[in-house]
Amino acid sequence: MRSAIVAAVLCSAAMVVPMLAAEKDLPTGTWVGRWIREGSAVDVTMRISKSRQGYEGSFDSEGLRVAGIPMQKVIWAKPELRWEVRSDSGLETYRGQVRRGTLSGEFTQGEARGRFSFLRSSRASPPPKREEITFESGEVVLAGTIFVPAGAGPHPGIVFLHGSGAEGRWASNYLALRFARGGFAALAFDKRGVGQSGGDWQTAGFDELASDAAAAVSALSAKPYVAPGKVGIHGHSQGGTLAPLAAVRIGHPAFIIASAGSGLSMRETETFSVENSLGVNNLPPIEAEEARAFVKAITATAFEGQPYEKAVEAWRNIQRRPWAFDLPSSSHSYWRFCGKIAGYDATTYWRLVSAPTLLAYGEKDERVPPRPSSARIAEAYLNGSGTSFQLRFFPGADHTFRLPPDPGGAFSWPRTATGYPEALIDWAAGVVGLASGEGEGRKPSGGTHRQH
Repeated sequence: MRSAIVAAVLCSAAMVVPMLAAEKDLPTGTWVGRWIREGSAVDVTMRISKSRQGYEGSFDSEGLRVAGIPMQKVIWAKPELRWEVRSDSGLETYRGQVRRGTLSGEFTQGEARGRFSFLRSSRASPPPKREEITFESGEVVLAGTIFVPAGAGPHPGIVFLHGSGAEGRWASNYLALRFARGGFAALAFDKRGVGQSGGDWQTAGFDELASDAAAAVSALSAKPYVAPGKVGIHGHSQGGTLAPLAAVRIGHPAFIIASAGSGLSMRETETFSVENSLGVNNLPPIEAEEARAFVKAITATAFEGQPYEKAVEAWRNIQRRPWAFDLPSSSHSYWRFCGKIAGYDATTYWRLVSAPTLLAYGEKDERVPPRPSSARIAEAYLNGSGTSFQLRFFPGADHTFRLPPDPGGAFSWPRTATGYPEALIDWAAGVVGLASGEGEGRKPSGGTHRQH
């Protein structure tokens, strides 16, 4: 009898070992590693699973500040794994082999080539729970994702406002994920007319976008795991510029984080941005004068209703310059949108805001002038209804809070400014009273005060 039991155990063990070995040679699971391109490496975590169609996957990268980026056309033909990624720069292709718990191979990003190397991981932190949500803003139905932190709650919340253009929830997923790991229920949603949201952002102005933000705050606040009265907002660039208007529509958000928000007129802001795009400060004097005249004609048409033909005339004067760009067509949504927001003055609404506010800027912001903007906003807020105010500059950082590439022109992956986004999460946690250990090891700052 004993020999039969021993034989059964040995037989079972003999079956388990090959099964475990086989699992190591499957593509499913969590993979932790890096991409290497031209000697520069960046961290990446991939998650691959079975689907009805075969396989599906997504990746996160702290270095690239992305989360949940989908992998397309995931094809497994043992031992080879192939997939594609569609990025802002075009199609990326990846091809590697799975062998004994490793995944390595090569990738192409446009004309550039690189290699990747991953190890299967059982220790990678599982991502926060996600809840898909739809909600109404007037007659428009919007769609988004709530990143729900661990624990029963109730949790403080945060809603992410959009930057310019056709921005979907993917643009805020990284920050939403970081805030969720810090203890916040974080809602990132598709701008109207983008992704799964209805409506059309190209025909909307700041009034409609601010109403969408208010609807998002209301939808998040209604969740049973969200603490009443503790939902704030974060806006970057255009989102930071319209944040005070959104706050007025919301009524009284728990806090406001305005990153790279403008406090200047819309024409002043656009002038600053377009001149920097043309590199005006680095042009010879005659060309710099031509470039400024071109920008002046664009902004006069966009924000003051000057005839489009005037902008075309200015373009013809510089079209052969290497720094010139083509004008948007007269029917392009750019002109219509600029006309809608031409009269917007952020400081008018900042005077009405009483919620605790954090302004964040990169010192080398090339799209929004950081010091003039912060000075005007601070004056309006502190001389109005403001209660608690902080201003944070990130040395050497650009509009996206990244640092410029190393001199010499060698390729390097993006580098995030030191302390970003931790400074934002820590500040918000202090405002809503998240205790140390609930989020990323922080302590509440406590108190309501005016701080410049």
